[in-house]
Amino acid sequence: MKEIPVSNCERNFINKCIEEETRLDGRKLLEPRSVKIYFSSNWGCCMVSLGHTKAIAQVSCDIQQPKTSRPNEGMIRINVELAPLAAQHFEGGRQSEAAILINRQLEKCFKDSKCVDLESLCIVADKKVWNLRIDINIINHDGNLVDCASIATLAALMHFHRPDVTSTGEEIIVHSASEKDFLPLTLFHYPICISFITFKSGNTIMDPTYIEEKVGVAELTLGVNSYRELCSLHFDYLTKTMIVKDVISAVSNDAANYATKLVQQIKEAVIKDVQSRYKKDDSNISRFKESIQVNKLTTTIGDHISIKLRKWDATVIIEDFMEVENEEKSRIIKYEEGSAELISIPDNSIKKEEVSTFNSDSDDEILVKSPSSERKEIDLVDLIDSD
Repeated sequence: MKEIPVSNCERNFINKCIEEETRLDGRKLLEPRSVKIYFSSNWGCCMVSLGHTKAIAQVSCDIQQPKTSRPNEGMIRINVELAPLAAQHFEGGRQSEAAILINRQLEKCFKDSKCVDLESLCIVADKKVWNLRIDINIINHDGNLVDCASIATLAALMHFHRPDVTSTGEEIIVHSASEKDFLPLTLFHYPICISFITFKSGNTIMDPTYIEEKVGVAELTLGVNSYRELCSLHFDYLTKTMIVKDVISAVSNDAANYATKLVQQIKEAVIKDVQSRYKKDDSNISRFKESIQVNKLTTTIGDHISIKLRKWDATVIIEDFMEVENEEKSRIIKYEEGSAELISIPDNSIKKEEVSTFNSDSDDEILVKSPSSERKEIDLVDLIDSD
């Protein structure tokens, strides 16, 4: 299935909002979405939610022969999968250009920056070493896949414990968890990817959503560790009609500050889960199951969009209720935090106690209920275009 393009109306609307330093979900230009981390019962398996973008990372290991150029170092392999579960335009069974690009950025951030101590993965020099494999699966796509995948990768590496081994010279014995405790990986530093999108107005935003990525003209991804050091950099012009100046210097400080806070959050989550495992507390594992069962997994093509609504504190004094002549009326009900849903209800089910009623066919008319606890009549309020 082909990806649905962004219409000119949507593109102009997003550009106008960013030009006025406003975003649809109510965030500031350089404000990221909330991050939630869940761990599974297996070592090195975690799910990360970055807003509505979700990714699962699993670290596994096996024993192989080392490379001839690096006889005393282990190996790391990263594999990213974009399945149709994440978005309908992704094809299963083959790697797309987006998956290859994310894979290369993660390799630059984690492999090329030497964050993992590969020498500690050596069992017998020039004969046997540990081979780490990191599989990242995107299960919901709402923009900024690189950041979500990098958070999941780092959390999985910090959480992973490998089996202990004993070498007798000719034989290598891999001990089970009942014989010897599993050993964590040694990480020299903790890199993370921070992405930005620049629009034609010149404004730059952090942690873009799906539609913001489609409208932006330049994309910047910085790999920054908790020591505020630059580990990787990816800069791409999405269109050749705009030249962005000094984007890196303008956002580097914000990226370093956010990376420090994010790494600290990951450390606290990993420490809490490891301690609960040794205490035989399954609360974190149950939360991982609940996050999959309770949180509805949706694709980018949906019926709902998160919109930040202004608070209305005005009190409306009403005298009588005016019937609307349409056969079908609609009302806005609370769907979940930060979003709303417009549904149709029959004529006879509308009462005076309704929270709010909206008639899409009338000329900008809305019915509002007074916030007072007393029962009051509802009046019809006319809204002009400027309101």
